[in-house]
Amino acid sequence: MTFALSACANGGAPPTPTPTGHLRLFVTNFAGGGATSSLVAYVFPLSSGSAPNSTLTSSNGINGARGLAFDFSDDLFVANSSNATVTAYLPPVGNSSVPALTITSGVGTPEDITFDFSLDLYVASLTGGSCGGTGYVALYTSPLSSTSVPAFTFCAGMNAPRGVVYDGASTIWVANSGGNNVTAYAFPLSAASSPSATLTSGIRTPYAVAIDGSGNLWVVNHGNNSVAVYSPPLTSASTPAFTITNGINAPNYMTFGTNGTLYVANATNVTAYQPPFSSSSAPTLTIATGLNGPAGVAVGN
Repeated sequence: MTFALSACANGGAPPTPTPTGHLRLFVTNFAGGGATSSLVAYVFPLSSGSAPNSTLTSSNGINGARGLAFDFSDDLFVANSSNATVTAYLPPVGNSSVPALTITSGVGTPEDITFDFSLDLYVASLTGGSCGGTGYVALYTSPLSSTSVPAFTFCAGMNAPRGVVYDGASTIWVANSGGNNVTAYAFPLSAASSPSATLTSGIRTPYAVAIDGSGNLWVVNHGNNSVAVYSPPLTSASTPAFTITNGINAPNYMTFGTNGTLYVANATNVTAYQPPFSSSSAPTLTIATGLNGPAGVAVGN
């Protein structure tokens, strides 16, 4: 089966999917990795007492699940780090859903995924590649299928990349957990692409990146329990405009939902923050039921 993808939101600037049913918050439970992982969904409106209304397990193709992304058709893509696959599920995702496609070629150790406006898929792999095994990003062109292979991979400046996001314009941003930096790659991309900017200030073991509607860069710092925010124009000399720490504990990934709400997956829970944001932002709700090592988060149907 092939997917004619449109723009995808993974916490970045591209538009979110058009709702076709009940809006939900999806969270991957990495747990112990492999078959112990799962994907759970919570129906809006959310509260601190929310519990999952659906769960996908290894029998549904989930295996060491990490990053998530929706395409504009509301198809849900999952990076499965334990078995080197990216699986996609047609809406509505429920307890009996199985992959509509499974990409294996060139996937490596997938940690995160994103799409650009050309309908292409980017997969960040933690290890492997042609740069001494320090990780890479693979580009898959649309339409996607289970037989898709990378058009090319690029890895210059990367070191254990865990997060990747398209900025909605002309740049791919990568969170390098091993390099304690975030690197930017300007279009047009190729296997020889090198960073157009490298951010280091305020960054410690970054696990994820996102771009909001104002072009601000958000970085999840797993290493110092924070989310740092950088205002445009973004350069190698950029420093955080502010940093959120309240309620942040060993954070893994983040996403933006309706009305600009920020959701952060922490070691044992998911915390939500409402705009306007500042260094004093505190969680408006905390979800813990049904979570076991929460990792990727995404909002869709």
